[in-house]
Amino acid sequence: MANVVLIYPSTGLDIKGVSVWLPLSVLHVASNLVKDYDVVIVDQRIDENWKSKLSAALGQETLCVGISSMTGTQIKGGLSAAQYVRELAPELPIVWGGNHPTLVPHSTVMHPLVDIVVLGEGEITFRRCVEALERGESLNEIPDLVFKKDGKFVQTGSGTEPSRFIDPSKGLILPYHLVDVERYISGPIIFGKKIRALPHISSQGCPHQCTFCCQPVLSKRKWRCQPAEMVVERALELKNRFNLDAIEFHDEEFFVNRNRGVEIAELIGGKFEWYVQTRMDDILALDLDRLAENGLRVVQPGIETGSPRMLEMIKKGETVEDFIEGNRRLAASGLNSTYNFMMGYPTETKEDLIATVELALKLLEENVHATISGFYVYVPYPGAELYQQAVIDGFEEPKHLEEWSAFNRQHLVTPWISSQKNELEMLLYTSKLIDGRRFKNTFSRSRTMEFILKAVSSFYKFRWRKHDFRKTLDIELIAFAAKKIFNW
Repeated sequence: MANVVLIYPSTGLDIKGVSVWLPLSVLHVASNLVKDYDVVIVDQRIDENWKSKLSAALGQETLCVGISSMTGTQIKGGLSAAQYVRELAPELPIVWGGNHPTLVPHSTVMHPLVDIVVLGEGEITFRRCVEALERGESLNEIPDLVFKKDGKFVQTGSGTEPSRFIDPSKGLILPYHLVDVERYISGPIIFGKKIRALPHISSQGCPHQCTFCCQPVLSKRKWRCQPAEMVVERALELKNRFNLDAIEFHDEEFFVNRNRGVEIAELIGGKFEWYVQTRMDDILALDLDRLAENGLRVVQPGIETGSPRMLEMIKKGETVEDFIEGNRRLAASGLNSTYNFMMGYPTETKEDLIATVELALKLLEENVHATISGFYVYVPYPGAELYQQAVIDGFEEPKHLEEWSAFNRQHLVTPWISSQKNELEMLLYTSKLIDGRRFKNTFSRSRTMEFILKAVSSFYKFRWRKHDFRKTLDIELIAFAAKKIFNW
C-alpha cells in the first residue's frame, strides 16, 4: 500500500499520442518524496481502470491523496477522483495543489472534497505536509497551506521564496519509474514524420506581463532556470533512456535568457531534435540557421492578436511588425512554426478580430513551414490582470469548484461575446484546418485524405479572406464531432 497517492485528473482534451504528456506536475512533487515514501501516481488520462489502481493503492499506511489541477475541466476529473477516495477512506486527507487551488484557494478548500490546499510550487510544502500528517502534528506551522480546522478555514503565512519558488538548478531528477513512460511518448506525426518525444521543463516562471495570463501572479514574474549543462545532461539522459527522437521543452518561454538558450543549442549540437515555446522578439534576435544546425526543429510563438490596440491592452510587448518580420525569418530558416491566437477579449471589436484573421492568413502565405495551432477564445482565468476587466464587463465569478470546471479554451459564455458567438465558433473550429498541414500526415499518407484536407483548407481560407464567419451547417457538424470526441 502507498504512503502517498498522487492523482493527475483528466483534462477533457486527452488524445493519447497527441496531447497526453507526462504528468509533470505530480512527477515534480513526487521527486521530493520517493526517497523516503512509497508513492503511487494515478493518471486518469491513460488509466482506464484508474479506480481499481486507486483502490489498490489505498491502505492503512496511506497518509494522504494529492490531486493536481489547473482551472477548467481538469477540476471535474479531480472531483470524481476525490469522491471515490471519500467513499473508500472517508477520513483520509485529500490535498489539492496546482494552478487553480493556488489562485483561488478559499473557494477550493470550501468544497467538501478538499481538506488541504498547497499554494505555489509544491515540492517542499507538500513534503512538509506529508511529514506532519505522518507524525500527527499540526499544520499551522507549515507555510503556504490552506485547510479546514474546527469548521473554519485557516491560511498559514507565506513561506520563503525557496519554498514557494523552487530553484530548478537544485531540482531532483524526476522519478520516471512511477509511470509507464512508453504510454506518454508522443509518437505523433508532426510536419511529415513520426517522432518519439517527451517533454522536459528547464525553467520555471515567466518575466513578461501579459494581462490574459496568470503567470505574473503565480511566478511573481520571477524566472528561474537550470544551467545549460544540466539542461542538456538531463535531456540526453531522457533521450537515451527512452530512445527518443526529440525533446519538447515545455518552458513558459525558452529564450528568456538568449545567451543561455544559444549555449544549450551549442551543447545539444544536433544530438537530438528539440522544440520550444518562445516569442517573436526572440526570433528576431537569434541566429535561426545556427539553432537549426544544432537540432531546433519547431518553435511555437504566441501571436495572440493582429490588432495593435489589443496587443497594447494585453501588454504583449511585441508588435504586428515583429510578427511579420519574425515569420519571414522563420520561413527563410526552414524551421517549422506553429502559432497560437486568441479572440473574444473584453472590448474586442469586429475590426480587431478581422485584423487577427488577416494576420494569420498573411503568416501562412509568407511561410510554407507555418501552421496555426488554433484560434482560442479568451477565458478570464483567475489571477490574470485582465480578469478584473472581465468582471467589470459582466463576467460573474464562479462561486463553487464545480462551476470553475466549465472553463476551457473553447469557452463561449462570457457576456461580451454573445453577439459574436457564432462567428467565434466558426473561427475556433476552422482554425484547425486552415493551414492544410496539421492533419496532413495523420491518415497513413492517404492521397485521398490529403486532397480533401487541401480542399477544405482552400475553402475556409476563401471564407476567411471574405470575412465570411457565418456558422453554417458544416461548422455545426465539425462542432458536434469535436464535442463528442472531447466532451467540450
